[in-house]
Amino acid sequence: MPVSLVVGLGNPGREYAETRHNVGFRTVSAWASKLGVTFSADTARKGEFAKTVFAGSPLWLAKPTTYMNNSGECVSAFARYRKIDFSEVAVIYDDITLPPGTLKISLGGGDGGHNGIKSLIRHCGNAFMRVRIGIGPKIHREQDLADFVLGKLTAEEQTLFASQTEHYIYGIELLASRGLVVAQNTLNKHIKP
Repeated sequence: MPVSLVVGLGNPGREYAETRHNVGFRTVSAWASKLGVTFSADTARKGEFAKTVFAGSPLWLAKPTTYMNNSGECVSAFARYRKIDFSEVAVIYDDITLPPGTLKISLGGGDGGHNGIKSLIRHCGNAFMRVRIGIGPKIHREQDLADFVLGKLTAEEQTLFASQTEHYIYGIELLASRGLVVAQNTLNKHIKP
């Protein structure tokens, strides 16, 4: 299946820029920078969007400005406006079930307690592809999950994210150029469940 829209999930605003919940935003922004494209606001579709051509096909990059819990509103509105099937959407987001720094490509499944994905499923169904970036489990078991994901990356986590950004971009490019199965077979084999 082709990829026509790549969405990085996160929260808008400087106060959220370096939080664990914003690794999707940061990754899609890094890829846009590599591709030499810039985002423009579309208030009607509640997001920022950039258009490029990748692997010979038109491709949109997106960052919802709805805040995480309502990400599906942006994705649904933009996909319908551009006549993009939800099966051609890839969503990049943080995942506490994966070890920090890892990347896993998947399709379908539940929301895993992730409010952004919950919103996507509610507004778009479950056909979209998932690009999950591991942020690991909570550091302290008693810590509130929201406090953990909305907490700023530690210096060690910042270094890890910076060192892995090229790998994340490689994964997205592989997905967009070679498809879901090739990306899964190439990237997922090294990740422990």
